[in-house]
Formats: sequence, C-alpha cells, structure tokens
Amino acid sequence: MMWQKLKKSLKKWQGTLIITPCVAGLVIAGSNIGIFRILEWVTLDQLFRIRPQEAVDKRIVIVTIDEPDIQYVKQWPMADRVMAKMIRNIKAQQPRAIAIDIYRDLPVEPGHAELVKEFQNTPNFIGIEKVAGKPVAPPPNLAKQGQVAANDLLLDTDGKIRRGIILLGKPDQSLAQGLGVKLALTYLEKEGIELKAINADKQIYGLGKAKFVPLSSNDGQYNEVDMGGYQVLINYRGGLESFAHISMTDVLENRIPANFMRDRLVLVGAKAPSLNDSYSTPYNSNLFFPTELVPGVVVHANLTSQILSAAIDGRPMMRATVKPLNWFLIIFWSGYSATLGAIYIKKRWLTISGLLLAVVIIFSSAYIAFLGGWLIPVFTPLLTVISALIIGLVQVLWKNLMLSYRQLEDYAHNLEIKVQERTAELAEANEEINILNEKLKGENLRMSAELDIIRRMQQMILPKPEELEAIEGLDIAGFMEAADEVGGDYYDVLHTDGVVTLGIGDVTGHGLESGLLMLMTQTAVRLLKEIRESDSVRFFDILNRTICKNVQRMNSEKNLTLVILNYAQGQISISGQHEETIIIRKGGQIELIDTMDLGFPIGLDDDITDFISDITLELQPGDGVVLYTDGITEAKDINKNQYGLEPLCEIISQNWHKSASEIKDAVILDVRRHIGKQKVFDDITLLVFKRQEEVYES
Repeated sequence: MMWQKLKKSLKKWQGTLIITPCVAGLVIAGSNIGIFRILEWVTLDQLFRIRPQEAVDKRIVIVTIDEPDIQYVKQWPMADRVMAKMIRNIKAQQPRAIAIDIYRDLPVEPGHAELVKEFQNTPNFIGIEKVAGKPVAPPPNLAKQGQVAANDLLLDTDGKIRRGIILLGKPDQSLAQGLGVKLALTYLEKEGIELKAINADKQIYGLGKAKFVPLSSNDGQYNEVDMGGYQVLINYRGGLESFAHISMTDVLENRIPANFMRDRLVLVGAKAPSLNDSYSTPYNSNLFFPTELVPGVVVHANLTSQILSAAIDGRPMMRATVKPLNWFLIIFWSGYSATLGAIYIKKRWLTISGLLLAVVIIFSSAYIAFLGGWLIPVFTPLLTVISALIIGLVQVLWKNLMLSYRQLEDYAHNLEIKVQERTAELAEANEEINILNEKLKGENLRMSAELDIIRRMQQMILPKPEELEAIEGLDIAGFMEAADEVGGDYYDVLHTDGVVTLGIGDVTGHGLESGLLMLMTQTAVRLLKEIRESDSVRFFDILNRTICKNVQRMNSEKNLTLVILNYAQGQISISGQHEETIIIRKGGQIELIDTMDLGFPIGLDDDITDFISDITLELQPGDGVVLYTDGITEAKDINKNQYGLEPLCEIISQNWHKSASEIKDAVILDVRRHIGKQKVFDDITLLVFKRQEEVYES
C-alpha cells in the first residue's frame, strides 16, 4: 500500500522531478563556463547604485590632474621640477603619506636632481611601478628605499574593475604591495594596527577589525584564469565626490586650505581624458544613460578607504559566496519554480503569486546580503525561476494535450475497427435483408415501447413543482425538452439537511443509451447526496467510476459533462465541467463562471481526481443562478445561425425582476422564436435558481 502511494506520487510529480535537475544543471553548466558571468556582474553592479550614499572619507585627499592643470604646467609629462614643487607644497601640510600615481622611471628635465632630493627627504612618499603585462620600472632611488607600490588594476571580462590587488608576484619572485594597500598600512601603522596571521596556510589575515580572505576561483563568477596574486573584491565607497579633492594647479600655487591634508593620505593622479587613465566600474552599469569613467587614482583611493574603514570602523569587506552555495540556490529555485509550473492548471493565482514572491526574495536577500558585505547571485536564480516555470507549464499543458489526443486516437481507432467490422457484417447480411425487414417491424414496435418507458421514467424522476415550491427562501424553476423520444440531458434539484443541490448535465448523443446514462447519473447523484458526501473530489470520483464502469459494461462510448452546485445559507459552491454558469445579481448584472478548470467529462476516463476543483460564491437576496445545456446556446435558425450565450444573458437580465418560472418561460419563448420552423436537433434544458428577497412587514 505504501509503495503504491509512493508510486502514484512519483508519477504525479514525474515532470517536476525531471525538470528540476535538467534546468539547474544547464544553468550551473552555463555559469561555470562563463555564459552568464557578465549578466550576473551587471545585475550585481546595480546594488552599488541603489545603496545609500556613504559619507566622504576625510582620511584621504586626492589631487586631480585635469586638462586645465596640464595647460598650466605647459608640458606633459610634467617636468621633475614641477613634481618636486608639488611634493614640497603637500609635505608642508604634514600628511601621513604621499603617493603620486604617475610613472617616473625616466628623468624629465629640468629639475631631475631636485626631484631626487625630494624623494630622499620624504620617507612617507610612495612611488609606483607596473608589474603585470608590460612592466614599468619604479624611480630607482625610491626602489632602493622600499618606497614603491604596484598600481596595476584588474579588469574583468567586461572591462570593469571589481577587484583590487593586495599583493602581486614579480618576476624576481619578490612580492609587490598594491598602491591602496601600501597607503592603508602606512596610515594604520601610526594607529598601532598591524597585520596578523589568522590562518597562514589559507592566507587569511586580520588587520584591526578587518579580516582578509583572498578571492579564489571557487568564489562567485571567477575562474582559475582570473586568479593571480592576492586579490579581494573592492567595496566601493563611490567616485571622486566621496573623497576630499583639490586640483594640481591649486597645490602648485599653494592655494591649499589650512590643515586640508594634515595627518591624511594624499594621492595624486590623472583625471584628464587626454591621459587615458580612467576606467569602468560598477557605477558605469547604468541601464538608461551614460556615466563618466572613474579615474585610476580614485580606484586606488577606494581600495585604501575600504581597508581603513574595515580595520578601524568595522565596515564590511566585500566577499562573493562560494560556487557550491550558488549551485544549491539554483537547484532550490529550479525545484520551487518547476513545482509552481506543475500546479498552474489547477491553481493559477498560486503560481503567479509564487513567482512574484520568488523574485522579491531573490532581490531582497541579495540586497540585504550586499549591505553585509556579501555578493550572492541574482541573475542566475532569476533565470532558473523563469526557465523552470516556463518548462513546467509547457510540460503540464503538453501532458494534458497528449491525454486528449490519446483519448481521441483511441476513439478514432475503435471507430475505424467498428466501421470495418460493420462493413463486413453488412456484406454478410446482405442476403438476409428481406428476412430482417420482417423482423424489424416487430423490433420497431418493441423498441418504441422501450423508448416510451425510458422517456416516461425520465419525466417521472424530474423534480416536481411542489418540491421546488417547498424549499423555503428560494424560487426555482426547471425545463427539459428532448430532441428525440429519449433525450440525453439531465437536471435535478435535491434538498438534504438544509443544503440545496442543483445538477445539470449533457450526455453525448440521444436515444436509449443516452437516456439510460441520464437515469444512472440521477440515481448516483441522489445516492451520494443521501449518504452526505460533501467533498467535491470524492463526490465526482465515486460518480465517475460508477458511470465509467457501467459505460464499459454497456460497451458504449457515451459520456457526459456535469456540474453540481451546493447552496446553503447564502453561499453556493460550484464544481464539475459543463457550460458556463450564469450568476445574476439583484439588479440583473451578469457574471459568467467558466467551469472548464473545475472538472472533466464523466465516463471518459476512470480517474479524474486531478481535474476536480470547486469555487464558492456569495448569493445575496435577489441574486441567483441560471444553468443550461448547449441545446439552448447552439439552437439554430433557418440560416444555421446559433442562438448564442449573449442573447441568453440579455433576456435573463431583462426579466430578472420576475419569478423563476416567468424567467424560464421568457427564455424558452425567445429560443423558440429564434428557431422558428427549423427542426430541433438537440435537447433543451434550463434551470433557474433565485434567492428570494426578504420581506419585512411594517
């Protein structure tokens, strides 16, 4: 028994169990080979843009070199004498350290000797060198004094700078500190904060309140080819506006505000577009309008600020989640979304709400994590959610379509076999036609009697007017007219324990088999109501299995559409598949309830439990329901034009202030007017249900 339940559950969720690993596997594979890395980066870049603006870091001053500054010094590269003067003017402010982000591997006369002297007399001055790619040597005398740092910048595949260099290996096997790191350590040294090993084997170090963990190929969207040296993600503070800054011209003319640079780190670097030292950062990922590139000196200032803020203030360092965690998120969202797709047919609002909830969770969790210093993926989970949902929907729709196709194919195949068999029988019986004609005369008399009995039985079990009048607070009227001697339409009104049950159905075809199926349905519904079966799924499951087995025993292809309404204390529930249910409000306003998703044809398949659902509505005094079969809406006039649903709703709305019986008569009269002298080809059935308005005596 347990195994059968498990097997049934596995069969029910088979599509979800297949879709989940397939979608997750494809997204994970695409992420690992770098297909989604740029889209993931661009998505995460938006977090920098929407984060609240941080305060200006007053520990750092940037001296900018723009086009007017180049015109001021009248040559580029600037002469060594000009650089020496700038260093003297800055040094007079007593900063903690000075760094000029300009290469000085060769003399630029005049004034080289003067500049060398300034280098020797400024122990807190830091020069630069380029280590990777095409190396650029540092100033020789600064290299001897150990006052050099690497100004190399790391560009991601899309050309943006998101990583900073802590240490970089040189060809001579020595290590060069990054410029931002060198400046930060110089500043922190005077604060008594030094670097301490936490786990030397894993290169994890502590610096005040900061913890340094190197970026690895197992983090975020990075691979082995991106690694080199000791790297960290840059937790940008902002652009040039996030730091105190002054132009080089003002420094050379000594127009520096008092104490502007005192006890601070001073960085000098190019801002001028002609010097081509500006780069793209996460702040350049604006989707709507172009933004200015960020000068290289500002990138170094951001890394310096990040280290200082982390060590002194406890501001988070930026880290990316490891790939196994990212894979787990992708697998989770794939399963979550595939499940939403599987239930779409039955619970569309739940699917839509679940999708919106997933999007909100992905974005909000990424933003909250970002504020805490963690980058977790956004694009790949969103891609997973959307892909799995779409594939799940397609799978469910395809499954239902294939079920219908299979049923139609079985029907067509059986029909073809029967046609072949019947053709052979007719060929063999050709010689006996004369004898059969004589027998048919007697058979016709017998069949006529049988059909008359069935017709009378149908009329006998229809609800009597006195039954309907006895139901307190309700006004109910019904009508059924068969197209042939025995029809296949069904309607009934049952009153059990204060619950009024309305049923209407339409059996395929006409004649004896249709009439018998209609009688079986009425009996089964009556029995289920007498045993107080109130669960719609169990109700329709028992009814369907009963009819299905009888149809199989009859060797018949008959089935029927059926809708059941249960009314009690102002509420009415609807379940089962039939024509649209018409809800009429007190003033004649019409609401149409589509029952396509509330059930499945009875007698067509032995298990329809997955298709059964129900909805519940409130009926106020004066509100009501009209049920009908397609014999009304598809009734044709002499020109083959159908009566249609819209005229039916209109005639009901116009007469809704009348009694149920009068409304019924008005509808039937209008349908007969439309049909005229044309032959009636289908059964006509109508049931009008109206909640009476309360009457108060004065």
